[in-house]
Amino acid sequence: MRKFSKRSTTVVVVALAGFAVAGAAWAAWNLTGSGSAQAKAGEVVTLKVTGAGLPAGGLTPGNPTTVLLTVQNANAFPVRITNIDLSDLDSAQQGCDAGANVDVLNDAPLPADAADVTVPAGTAEKPAGARISWAGPLRMKPDPANECQGAPFTFTVRLDAVSAAS
Repeated sequence: MRKFSKRSTTVVVVALAGFAVAGAAWAAWNLTGSGSAQAKAGEVVTLKVTGAGLPAGGLTPGNPTTVLLTVQNANAFPVRITNIDLSDLDSAQQGCDAGANVDVLNDAPLPADAADVTVPAGTAEKPAGARISWAGPLRMKPDPANECQGAPFTFTVRLDAVSAAS
């Protein structure tokens, strides 16, 4: 059997140490890991109708009338209005029965351009607003009661919307 000299032994030890260091460096650059995480979806905030009215001239006999809505969105994403319902039409003017003199046409189409029914994203501190112009949901009967001339009308507005985030 052959004896190793001090020099041969040193060369072998240094070579093995070099391989060990190279292996450790390779391992340091090729790491993987895993674990678990949690996330929670936010909650939506109800839209708020801050204004509802009619254009100048108001309701006139036999004509459909546009309803103008001002809508606020406190959600962190834009929303697109998909449906509007008007209900509880009333008039406080004596002799003007709103239900007998004005038809509510909730099936009147919303504006075709999505931009016209989209409310931008906002925040709770600073809600974003948009003006929605909905043509034709109210129509005064062709021969309304005279007591309805200049009468104020009130109604409730209900909105359905979906996220318009892209």
